[in-house]
Amino acid sequence: MSDDASKMTASQIAYAVRSGSRTAESIMSDYLARISARDTEIKAFIDFDPERALSCARAADKMPKKGPLHGVPYAIKDIIDTVDLPTAWGSPIYAGFQPRRNASCVELLNRAGAVPLGKTVTTEFAYFSPGPTRNPHGLKHTPGGSSSGSAAAVADGMAAFSLGSQTAASLTRPAAYCGVFGYKSTQGSLDGSGVMSLSSSLDSLGLMARSVDDLMLTLNVLHAEPDVKLAEPFSSPTRIGFFRGPLWQEGSLVMREACELAAKTLALKGIIIEDVDCPDELINLTEHHKTVMAFEVARARIFEYSRHHDQLSPAFADLVETGLNITRTTYETALLARNQAGQTLARIFQKYDALMTPAAPSSAPAGIAATGDPLFSRMWSLLRTPSISIPYGSDEANMPLAFQLIGGLGQDQRLLAHARGISSKLDIEPSLPLT
Repeated sequence: MSDDASKMTASQIAYAVRSGSRTAESIMSDYLARISARDTEIKAFIDFDPERALSCARAADKMPKKGPLHGVPYAIKDIIDTVDLPTAWGSPIYAGFQPRRNASCVELLNRAGAVPLGKTVTTEFAYFSPGPTRNPHGLKHTPGGSSSGSAAAVADGMAAFSLGSQTAASLTRPAAYCGVFGYKSTQGSLDGSGVMSLSSSLDSLGLMARSVDDLMLTLNVLHAEPDVKLAEPFSSPTRIGFFRGPLWQEGSLVMREACELAAKTLALKGIIIEDVDCPDELINLTEHHKTVMAFEVARARIFEYSRHHDQLSPAFADLVETGLNITRTTYETALLARNQAGQTLARIFQKYDALMTPAAPSSAPAGIAATGDPLFSRMWSLLRTPSISIPYGSDEANMPLAFQLIGGLGQDQRLLAHARGISSKLDIEPSLPLT
């Protein structure tokens, strides 16, 4: 284990602080040094006060009881309320806005001893218009979005884990592009109090970290079950459905080859892998997701559209206008299609422990004027299922590739347990900073 805490996983840090071999202050000092050295290039943080972060770490050291995440520095997406840092939602409309409370997820993590570093860059209202964040694996490439800063901070060793959210692909895609593990919860399973709402049927909280163990540990805290032990290996062989889906051919060749290689490797190591054809009920879900999202965004953000139109990006204004032109009948038809597809998916999960499918169409595209295509996650966001993006391989430019595992509704901890076993079978080590 490295002496530099920025190269340690959250689980390793928590153990070091609980055992007394490190203090929260010494851990934070390593992270502050890392941020000072790197964030002028990466630009992951939108609001960061090193003195405040160090003060929080010192306060953690004085706490009489050490929690399961004691001393672990984490980052918070800037759509999540914090009582001592502004929350701007990635928009100039709310620049400098100071909430009067912590979001529930932040308060739960703080009570468990985790130490907030600062707020990370998000796209405007967690949609498409990006901030300045760059991908640590290639500064000329997007980190993805909308949880751009959250992914980049973890990938570059500036946070042990981070809070993010997903409405279309805002956790899965940045995690895949930045080469970290990204978990999206079952929609509605984690309390969203104090988190900006964009689309009430789709919004989901989630996490990014360097290992599956870190995700499992942190999820237990968010479930208010911090004393639950990490899941033991399953006694029966894991059965995975390889779901290429209706959009498989729209992904890059190198991405498809990486997914195929992962599936073949797992099969050689005792995991049961079976191809799953896309049922008719799931074929048009990507378009239904677009309908639901536009309809709900238009109503959630009608105030900003009406009163601050000149401060919206053209892309976001277009989304609201599209949603205002969708009838309720069309919207309800999309929700009905989701419900019917959900019943079909539930039957699939009677046979499989998880589905394996692409996380993103390719590695991170060049340029930071856009955040990439959410193509391979819209379906799963609409279906409200839990998912985890698992880094696997890289392209010719050494940019990360990934696949994702999909679990049944409410089966989040079981999904992470399977992801842990699969990562081990694929010899995926905890992702560490590049330099």
